[in-house]
Amino acid sequence: MKVDYKLGLFILVCVSSNAFASASDCRDLKACERKFCEINYQLSIAKSNNNEFKVDGLTKALKYAKENCSIQGLRDDLLDKIDDKMADIEGYRQDLNEAESDNETDKIEKYQRKIKEKEEDISELEIELAELQ
Repeated sequence: MKVDYKLGLFILVCVSSNAFASASDCRDLKACERKFCEINYQLSIAKSNNNEFKVDGLTKALKYAKENCSIQGLRDDLLDKIDDKMADIEGYRQDLNEAESDNETDKIEKYQRKIKEKEEDISELEIELAELQ
């Protein structure tokens, strides 16, 4: 029984490390090739988890991406994501102002943290956007 457990754990570690290595490999790619790599990475995870529904969806997404991916489309997607994050920040700033006026320390810290996280997300998206230029 212990042998089966150890073998299963070993296989899980091997699959996980291979999947993780694949994710980091995508970071070296640019534009559409990166998008295809990221979808393929998610697809391999879905297959290893026997998630048929997700495999079907990701297979369709990969096919659609290969047929329609363009630099302008990727740029537009990134700009939309940046706009969404900025809108989130504006909402958090309003919540932060309200929390400050009510002197709610825990909420102040919470909204400051959320704003910082969104700003970091925006920075990452802007780097991706610059790489498309």
